[in-house]
Amino acid sequence: MKTLNPPTLMLICAFSMITLHLVMPLWPISSWIFLILGIGFILMGMVLGFAAEGQFTRSGTTVDPFGMPTKLVTDGWFKNSRNPMYLSFALMLTGAWLALGSASPLLVVVAYLWLAERWYILPEEKRLTATFGKVYEDYQKRTRRWL
Repeated sequence: MKTLNPPTLMLICAFSMITLHLVMPLWPISSWIFLILGIGFILMGMVLGFAAEGQFTRSGTTVDPFGMPTKLVTDGWFKNSRNPMYLSFALMLTGAWLALGSASPLLVVVAYLWLAERWYILPEEKRLTATFGKVYEDYQKRTRRWL
C-alpha cells in the first residue's frame, strides 16, 4: 500500500473508532479509570513513536516504510521490538479505545494490527532481509516483531 503511509492509516483508524463509538457504541465501558488508562496509553505511544523515529534519524536511515534502509537499527527501543513505531500507533489506538468507553472501537484496533502487518511490516522484512541478509535474520530470531 504505497499510497497510504502508516501515520495516515493510524489517523484514519482513529477517526473510524470515533465514528464507530458514536454510531454503534457496543457494551459501554466508560469510567474515569478507563479514561485515565486511555490517556496513559496514548502518551506512552507518543513517547515511543517519537523516540523510535529519533533513533532512525540519528542513525541516518530512512523512516519511510517504502524506502530502502541504509542501516539496521537494533539498539534502544529496537532491542525489544522490531517495530516500535507501529507499536506506538497500536498503543495510541488502544488508548483511544479505552478513552472512548465502548467496545466497538476495538474492532478498528484489531484491523490496524492486521493491516500494518500485511501492508507495511511483511514487505519491510523482505527488504531488510534482502539488504542485510544474515544480520537481519539473526535480529529477527532474538527480537519479537511487536513486543
